[in-house]
Amino acid sequence: MDFFNSLTLDLKMLVVAIAGCVLLALFSGNRRSETRYMVVLALLAAVGVYRFMHSPHAVDPGEAAAANFPETKVVKAQPKHTPLVSTSAK
Repeated sequence: MDFFNSLTLDLKMLVVAIAGCVLLALFSGNRRSETRYMVVLALLAAVGVYRFMHSPHAVDPGEAAAANFPETKVVKAQPKHTPLVSTSAK
């Protein structure tokens, strides 16, 4: 379920449409409608594969190389804290 939730909205809609076409093709009583659903299923699957391979979540080779060498973080010294001085003793 984590995989499905990590998909973008358009890919989620494609997955639901593909599942719907599969169910319609399986339970269709008409042979002509069944072939029409299978054609739509093939088109949706092709679009889904294309979108999944070209999604922003696809790993680029340059991005993978950058992940191996993370940025060095510079730690700054904390500023000196001056203690509070009570004025009531005066």
